[in-house]
Amino acid sequence: MSNSAILPAQKHTLVKAGAGAGKTYTIQSTLADWVKHGHVKADRILAVTFTTDAANQMRERIRLSLLKEGLMKEARLLQKSTISTIHAFGLEILRTFAFEAGNSPAPRQLTEPEQNILLREALDQVSAIHPLLDDLQRFDYCGGFKGDEYQEGVDQLTDTILSLIGKFRSLGKGVGSTSEEVRALLDQAQAVVTDTYGQAQKNAASITDELWRAIEAVKSEYPDRQELGRKDQWGNNEKARDFVADIYCATRERLCSDWKLWSKLQFNDKLKKIHEKHPRSDLAASIWNAAEKLNVHPGPLCDGLLHIECLITGVIEVLDKYQSTKKQAGLVDYSDMVHLANDILSNNPEWLEEIAGRYDCLIIDEFQDTNPLQYSLLRQLQARSKYTLIVGDLKQSIMGFQGSDSRLFATLLQDSESLPDAVKELDGNWRSTPEVMGFLNDVGEKLYGDRYQSLVPKAAYQSDLPAVHALRFNKDYWNKDANARSDKPGFTKEGNVALANHIAGLLSGGTQVTDKYTGRKRPIRGSDVAVLARGHKRLMRFADALRAAGMEVQIQQPGFLGCDSVQWILNVLQGLNDSRDKYAWLDLLTSPLIRGCDTGRLETLLNGYSEQSRFESELTERLTHLRKEMTTQPIKSQLLTIIEEVRLFEIVRIHPKGQQYRANLLKLLGLAEAFEALQSETLNAMGIAGKNSSTFQVWLKQNQGVNDEQPEPDPQAENAVVLKTWHASKGLEWPVVMVLDAEKCAEPRFPSITMAYPAGGIESMLQQSFVQILPRFDDKATQERFAVLLVDDEIETNKNLYYVALTRAREQIILPCWEGYSDGAMLDYIEPLLHAQSEKGESVFYKENQILPSAAHFFEGGAKEDERITLSITTKDLPEKRQHTISPSLASDPSGQQKAVAETTKYDPALNLDAFDHLSADGLGTWVHRVYQVYFMQPRLLSKALSLNRGCIESDGYMQRAVIEHLEGFKAHMEQLVGAVSKWDCELQIAGLNSEGQVISGVVDLVVRGEQGTLLVDHKSSKEKAPDSYWHQLVKYRDVAIGSGGGTALNWLRHGVCHRLREN
Repeated sequence: MSNSAILPAQKHTLVKAGAGAGKTYTIQSTLADWVKHGHVKADRILAVTFTTDAANQMRERIRLSLLKEGLMKEARLLQKSTISTIHAFGLEILRTFAFEAGNSPAPRQLTEPEQNILLREALDQVSAIHPLLDDLQRFDYCGGFKGDEYQEGVDQLTDTILSLIGKFRSLGKGVGSTSEEVRALLDQAQAVVTDTYGQAQKNAASITDELWRAIEAVKSEYPDRQELGRKDQWGNNEKARDFVADIYCATRERLCSDWKLWSKLQFNDKLKKIHEKHPRSDLAASIWNAAEKLNVHPGPLCDGLLHIECLITGVIEVLDKYQSTKKQAGLVDYSDMVHLANDILSNNPEWLEEIAGRYDCLIIDEFQDTNPLQYSLLRQLQARSKYTLIVGDLKQSIMGFQGSDSRLFATLLQDSESLPDAVKELDGNWRSTPEVMGFLNDVGEKLYGDRYQSLVPKAAYQSDLPAVHALRFNKDYWNKDANARSDKPGFTKEGNVALANHIAGLLSGGTQVTDKYTGRKRPIRGSDVAVLARGHKRLMRFADALRAAGMEVQIQQPGFLGCDSVQWILNVLQGLNDSRDKYAWLDLLTSPLIRGCDTGRLETLLNGYSEQSRFESELTERLTHLRKEMTTQPIKSQLLTIIEEVRLFEIVRIHPKGQQYRANLLKLLGLAEAFEALQSETLNAMGIAGKNSSTFQVWLKQNQGVNDEQPEPDPQAENAVVLKTWHASKGLEWPVVMVLDAEKCAEPRFPSITMAYPAGGIESMLQQSFVQILPRFDDKATQERFAVLLVDDEIETNKNLYYVALTRAREQIILPCWEGYSDGAMLDYIEPLLHAQSEKGESVFYKENQILPSAAHFFEGGAKEDERITLSITTKDLPEKRQHTISPSLASDPSGQQKAVAETTKYDPALNLDAFDHLSADGLGTWVHRVYQVYFMQPRLLSKALSLNRGCIESDGYMQRAVIEHLEGFKAHMEQLVGAVSKWDCELQIAGLNSEGQVISGVVDLVVRGEQGTLLVDHKSSKEKAPDSYWHQLVKYRDVAIGSGGGTALNWLRHGVCHRLREN
């Protein structure tokens, strides 16, 4: 045991531990030493951390340290100590004093979906938010996209309230509050807004009248809106025409509350030609001058204060109802485990003494991730503990979005400065090579200045890799994003292919890394490389590029419910429990999982279909005999019965995605078990009555947002490149780390909901804390004043994220560098360091490459010469390893060698798919493909195919005719393109080898064989896009299905447009 890792046993010790500084080793060594010398007993340790894995790891490491010291008895006694998460410790307190406190002796923990349902149910009963609900747009709940999903305004309001609830609960405020406490919380929040808004004029009517008079003057001079909107008048550009439109749509009534309209009437650079050139620019100037007074108008301030009052009083109402419901049902959630435990000990000193008397010492790990409520509970025990050891790192405080607040640790450090030897700082780094550590120390000083403590490299190994490898993307050769108006590739699109190829070259180039556990050199593996990005969307796109380059990936990704294996077994479950659900049977019998999507299978099924009978097949016969014995069983048992009957695990084992399919099926079994364990009251609150196959699927749909992540098929996959967000990478390490998004910088967003504290020590922080709510204001100058309140915290959070991402590397950091980075981005801080290294030339510390597009593909003529090393994206850079089977529809063109020239033709009528907006995109696409298939293969069955649509258009004669007319128009168009048609092949399954020996497999929508040639057609139900992104897929399918002499076409049926693609 290293003496340098042992801290003295004293009342109060704070440890600042940088990344890789060995804090866990310090904790285990210190505790083992304290036990060895009798300072504490092995069964009287209270150690708290913030994840179950971390708690289990800490317990095991302490046990091993005791065993190494020969303390066998103490190692056994350690099992009686409390080494757990803060929530598990709080739950133990609740159980200990359940009878005395009048609580349930066996409280049931709510799941996250259950918690959300109960909160939303309580929210439905709240009256305080009615002013917001009555005028959502006025309070900026206008609807918009959240990720890929569109949110209505009411859902945005709900999310805001749930976020506010989370902040209140992190502070331990809002539950059981008196009217005086609520008033204090409201006054504090409103005072911040009032003070920041500045001096507002009292007479709102006079300001509004001034703007209205200016608008009326324009309308009087130019009664015809079209005249003023002409290019030779005020409408010389789009923004100017919008300005004219806003003038004419303004009313006196709207000006009294529509602050967005005021902001649209303010001057901006796009309107300067009106000011400079138009003879009546004075009319526009009057509007601009009047609209600029929005920043002193009292209306936006009043709306903001009302908004805050409705939110805070509404949250208090919600929490009271929510807590009452939980208490009556004996339920607790994560916050309760800490909140109720804190209240129990605060209000009952004798119970506090009983709990504190069980322990000799208190250990708190990752203290920078603590929230005020958690520390309030631990602080009571800290005051009574013989020895306290608190470990944290302010530079790794990045979990504020979860309610943690690093200001607690910062204030505690400040308060402890006067105590002798109370604050320690670990000064070594045991993770990274000396070369990497030299760069990280420079980065730390750049980010934090004098606050940064340089770490001494302690890692006893060397690397053959340069510590930092900068991959530069120059604006001369690249656009930031893909742009149809430019020949240059996009850094965030084609650039991913370049970076994937770089990783492929690293893996296949004989690179050696040092094994973390053996300390010996070995060949690099995929799992030795991590790609880190700020957000998940960037990682998803990068994963596609890695797969296209033949590499396995390990990434958390959505799509669980849409997985073929999950959909198939859910359709079997539904079909067996409801024989009337013909759609479920047809879907499972034609699933690609069982190779059921060929034309012959569908034709046979439709031929035998009638309302009185089921679809006949061998699989149907095998499954239907299960119905009697199965339908009375629990859902999990039913699923297991189906899996065993059809040997589903054996089927998916030979599928290219078999590992993922199997993992998803196992997750489905776990969810079925969780569904069976739910209380009926919880299901009723979700609008679900009873537990059966149908309600199980409804429950899955309602919880899709929580449960749609696919489990990792093999978390220990050695050959899979790891993809993580910056946040998720915290606490992990890899030999090689590529850090994406170094060119981006996050900025303050509104509305902003944060925890706030008055100035002072730790006690005042805990007692006088409140939730700060900053609404979004439409006036730009006003919003900038509010942004100032957030900018310092935003800058600090960004710096911490940069530090966390960069310090994950053991041997090499790979930095893709876009030339045009934002102010405050990671590159803004470290580019001077990179430039200084570049001036010194290539070394063990630094290497730099200019990344060029493949010359022939992206540029005509030669490329510019560059003095630095260049990396060209060519096929020979790809690794030798190839996937055995690939699906071109999931791949991009890694070589970038093929381009398409599209010959556009049109036909009538297009198919109005907007009429089916009640269907999901996947459901609509599947139905459209089947309609095409039946029309060409078995037209007499078309009416039956139409009736299988869940949109039920069989009752709509007009829609039926529209679909048939569209199909006839498309058929005639195909005959124009290829001449008299001899054969139509729909949903044609193909399999063959490409030039690299890989198996190409997939399903072709349509092959048309005519007198003048053969055409492969891909139906597209989405909106029309540029054809280039589809060329790689179509040419692969074409070569296998009809040979390289055939043609390919995209059928944009929504627009009645065909893109016939030709090789350039």
